[in-house]
Amino acid sequence: MNEMMVIKRIISVLLFSFSFLLFSGCLLDDEATFNATEFLEALSDNGIEYRPLPIDNYPVLFKDSSDAPNKQSFQVEKNPFTLLCFKSGKECSKLQLESNSTFRLYYNENLALAVQKEDNGDHIKVFNSLQPGLSYKQAGVFIYPLATCLFIAVFIITERTYSLRRGLTFPRKVEKALRSGEFPSKKWKQGSAAERITYVAVHENPSRETLLAYSRLEIAALEKGLFLLEVVVAGAPLIGLLGTATGLVQVFSSMPSGSSVGGNEIFAEGIALALLTTIIGLGIAIPALIGHSYLIRIVEKRSASLDWLTARLLDAVTKNDYSKVL
Repeated sequence: MNEMMVIKRIISVLLFSFSFLLFSGCLLDDEATFNATEFLEALSDNGIEYRPLPIDNYPVLFKDSSDAPNKQSFQVEKNPFTLLCFKSGKECSKLQLESNSTFRLYYNENLALAVQKEDNGDHIKVFNSLQPGLSYKQAGVFIYPLATCLFIAVFIITERTYSLRRGLTFPRKVEKALRSGEFPSKKWKQGSAAERITYVAVHENPSRETLLAYSRLEIAALEKGLFLLEVVVAGAPLIGLLGTATGLVQVFSSMPSGSSVGGNEIFAEGIALALLTTIIGLGIAIPALIGHSYLIRIVEKRSASLDWLTARLLDAVTKNDYSKVL
């Protein structure tokens, strides 16, 4: 029995991990990153023509060049600029120019753009407007209750699917015995709900009411944990809706300062929060609803089978000397 519990837990953890990674699609990335090609494609999409330049033509003096990043120089009209690509945003934020440099720096995640101080071209606006794809981190604190809902849904669906299989509820040998009239067998063990009901009827000499009560107890055990799926189905979209409302509050509160860089960042974060929490909430609730409906159908089928068994046992119990079937 302990081995079966270990197997169930392993299966549940594996399914949970797989579902979480598959659902988010971005959990393997610690942070959002860009590459130089994305910025250059954004320039082309905005109709900005550029041409590459030898990196030595426009040297940019940095305070610390020990970690030499991927550097490329380009020119838009008469304005040269240098694009630097780091592995992470933390490394990028450490980059600083020498005090006598004629350039200034712009940062966006792991990219840095060095332009001349008098340069105010559109390529700078394009650089600042680069936005990473949706990441689970943009869901903010709401990712924790949503992840809890996902874990509960996957665990309950996995555990109940395993526990409601025929071998643990109504084995085929019991069904065959009922159909042939050759039941119950005293050799049956107590590995399933049907066998346990039969064991009580054969070995404990129960009254009609006792056997019915025990049968209802076994049937009720089939629904163990299903109420948690109902909570997930109702709660996950509500958590998503709460995140949506929170994101919209951020958006509207940043509108008066929408022209500033900080305002734009808050606006983008609010929109991402509003969209992502709703998507995740619905993405959890819909499969949970399907799983709940499937499990309820399985429970109804198993309950009907156990009711049939109980009725046959009651017929036998009401006869003298437990009749030939006992």
